[in-house]
Amino acid sequence: MSKIEFRNVIKIYRGSERAAVNNVNFEVKSGDFVVFLGTSGCGKTTLLKMINRLYEQTEGSIIIDDKDTRELPVNDLRRKIGYVIQQSGLFPHMTVAENIAVVPEMLGWDKKKIELRIDELLELVHLDPKVYRNRYPRQLSGGQQQRIGLARALAADPPIMLMDEPFGAIDAITRTKLQDELIHIQKKLHKTILFVTHDVDEALRLADKIVIMKDGIVVQYDSPLNIIANPKDDFVRDLIGGDDIIRQVSLISVKDAMQKATVDTVVNPADTIPDTSDIKSALAAMLKSGNENLYVINERQDIVGMIDFAQIQALLKPKVKKAMQVVN
Repeated sequence: MSKIEFRNVIKIYRGSERAAVNNVNFEVKSGDFVVFLGTSGCGKTTLLKMINRLYEQTEGSIIIDDKDTRELPVNDLRRKIGYVIQQSGLFPHMTVAENIAVVPEMLGWDKKKIELRIDELLELVHLDPKVYRNRYPRQLSGGQQQRIGLARALAADPPIMLMDEPFGAIDAITRTKLQDELIHIQKKLHKTILFVTHDVDEALRLADKIVIMKDGIVVQYDSPLNIIANPKDDFVRDLIGGDDIIRQVSLISVKDAMQKATVDTVVNPADTIPDTSDIKSALAAMLKSGNENLYVINERQDIVGMIDFAQIQALLKPKVKKAMQVVN
């Protein structure tokens, strides 16, 4: 269990008359990947850092599994929460193995268990332990450093991960690879992840739910699909590029848009699409094959749902209509 609740959370910095975070209320379910999205200064990083008490809230409560975080010893709280920042935060004088081992050593793990955990995590982030164990951060690329930062945050197997723009300083190609890696890791480990970004495409690609913030206030808390299909106001619509229909269908996962499906017969592989695909890919596959529906499969090739042309049409129709009104 790792449910997180924000109850009337307010943060006012000393000397400021305006709340950086203003009366925030929402709940993060255990195992959800939640992205905090907004422009610079909207309060998303402040909100994230109050979870592990790097910042203390002025008013309100942050509850983790029915316990107020302010009632927990701060060191005990932080040992149960992984934390990844933009520049990886690796200790330059320590090897990769020593960096990953920091928290397990603090927790008193025995040496053999730590050594096995280091190898396990390096393999998880697709870095060969034999090659990278004894390297120093200066001997790694930026993308490799971020992978090690992620491995270190996962070292003690915390139920909660906080990620503060972890891929913000990485080039676009490496960034996409790291996003893919994170999606893969989350499918395997099912952590509760809270992730800060100002990159809309990154938010839509990674999140189960998105918290959109403006001036310290949560404007909309919803799934990527609902945010795209039903933005709450003009601010949300403009933030996500609400009139760019082609871009949006390339960012909506078929998993988010699919319906449940029961299958009694063997399905032709040509009639399936992976749950990692987007609606644009599904639409292209339908047009190519002539099929009006596709079965959605997971990485084990199990059928987990179905998406059809009518669903895609219903999703896009209001957007096309609005776009045509703008043109006319």
